[in-house]
Amino acid sequence: MTIDYGDFTKASNLVHWIQGGALLALGAAEACALGDKGKKFVLAAALVLAFSGAAMFAAVLALPGGWSFEQLQTALTVRRGFYLFIAFACLYGAAGLSLLTHEALGRSGGGWRAMFLALLALAGGLYFMMAGRVNEDVWRQVMVLHSAIGVTLLLAVAAKTADAFFSRRPLHLAWAVLLIITGLQLVIYRETAGAFAPRLVTLESAPEVPPAAQPAPLNNAKPADKKRPGN
Repeated sequence: MTIDYGDFTKASNLVHWIQGGALLALGAAEACALGDKGKKFVLAAALVLAFSGAAMFAAVLALPGGWSFEQLQTALTVRRGFYLFIAFACLYGAAGLSLLTHEALGRSGGGWRAMFLALLALAGGLYFMMAGRVNEDVWRQVMVLHSAIGVTLLLAVAAKTADAFFSRRPLHLAWAVLLIITGLQLVIYRETAGAFAPRLVTLESAPEVPPAAQPAPLNNAKPADKKRPGN
């Protein structure tokens, strides 16, 4: 079984694109929902968000996994950080289904909306853990970029939560705009070359230390005087 480390990079980029596309669709639909005929757009965006979860899992299974669960298990053993993408797939898919249920109930299912926002907030929190999947030499860059994505998504959830309580048009607009910004950040993200390349560790043995020099025997030394009895 051969693992191509380039597939990790391809899968990561593809998952970021899927996430970004789903959030862009949701943000655009929520912006349209400011009008009277925006419900159908939000329903369509909820479907896109739900299907994005399946698409993310398929991307991980197809590229590092080669459509084989056995190979996927091996790949995840090599790169345990890719479990985060499976977690993202579950969160995005469940969030989409929750939003779809909420919209199907005619915006009367407050519990489904709360579940949708909670799942989206959990996804936002996962972005702060994304730097753990890459090599140490690009860790800082990945941490900064994904922290920005996580903060923006959490701000979007905060705006939507406030809008649910106060029903203010500016809050709804902020929710839509922040979703679009988060989606754009994800779409333009690219993994750095070598982010998943195998790391080579060179072990150097310590130089051999010569044995300590032994003092030469003193052949000409006089034997010690024996102590005479009575002295």
